[in-house]
Amino acid sequence: METSVCKVCGNTTNNKYHQVKELQLGLREVFTYLECGNCGCMQLMNIPVNLGKYYPNEEYYSFQMKLDIRKKSDTLRHIKSSYLLFGKNKILGKLLSLGYKMPGHYQWVKNAGVKYDDPILDVGTGNGSLLLNLFKIGFTNLTGIDPFIEKDQKYGAINIYKKGIYDIQEKFALIMLHHSFEHMDEPLQVLLQLKKLLQPNRYILIRIPLMNMYGWKKYGLNWVGLDAPRHIIIHSIESMKILAEQSGLELHKVEFDSDPINIWASEQYEKDIALIEPNSYMVNKKTAFFTKVQIKSYKKLTKQINEKRESDQAAFYLFNRS
Repeated sequence: METSVCKVCGNTTNNKYHQVKELQLGLREVFTYLECGNCGCMQLMNIPVNLGKYYPNEEYYSFQMKLDIRKKSDTLRHIKSSYLLFGKNKILGKLLSLGYKMPGHYQWVKNAGVKYDDPILDVGTGNGSLLLNLFKIGFTNLTGIDPFIEKDQKYGAINIYKKGIYDIQEKFALIMLHHSFEHMDEPLQVLLQLKKLLQPNRYILIRIPLMNMYGWKKYGLNWVGLDAPRHIIIHSIESMKILAEQSGLELHKVEFDSDPINIWASEQYEKDIALIEPNSYMVNKKTAFFTKVQIKSYKKLTKQINEKRESDQAAFYLFNRS
């Protein structure tokens, strides 16, 4: 067993140990986690030597989606995004945007203040589907890295590399980690390295599951956000504040953005149903045990806890002033 010192705040008092079961791939192996009695984050004690085993390319969900490859961005989407993001093409952009609910990737780049030709890095990109969505609305300088993908890929203006954050030297106007930060050990060193790759007066966007919020309080060890052993450190709001201060980054904004999967998947885990098993709602919505009414109620509940800032998932905008 490794030391019981918290990797984020160094605390050794009132820490707790938990046994967490792997229930995404259905392996059902058990892993020991430490819950910090000070900052509240949860951390894997014995990281498997072969983590790649838990990211099989043929089964892991972020590697499965097929990309719609194209040579140029969608003209109408580009016009709409130029209006929603930058206030341009006002007449046609406004018409195209009537009744349109701006999706997450619009909001992320808008909050970060990036332009179409700014270099953007997506860390833990999987097959690069998020980058493709950005390309479709006009962004042209897009790079993704992921050490667990099978090989490098190039999709027109999108470059995806089988690399980690220590394998690149370029500078970026926005660095995004969409549910990849929790997969990384030594979080302070990660932030310091990302800071080196970030242009001055720019943002790192980190979206992660959150400890001590609705999911953990409701489901405990069956909360899908634990995701043993892929999630090496599940952070809390407090642990993120500590890391921001330690790294010299400024925490400018926190947006709560949980998804109904965090509820229905946790409900499945309580019944020992893995995420990719045949009777999982993710695999087959017709054979799963959830009714349409239940799923609707989960969507409503998710919206409520996001609005109350109590949900178990959030986006952190860290600003590099140096």
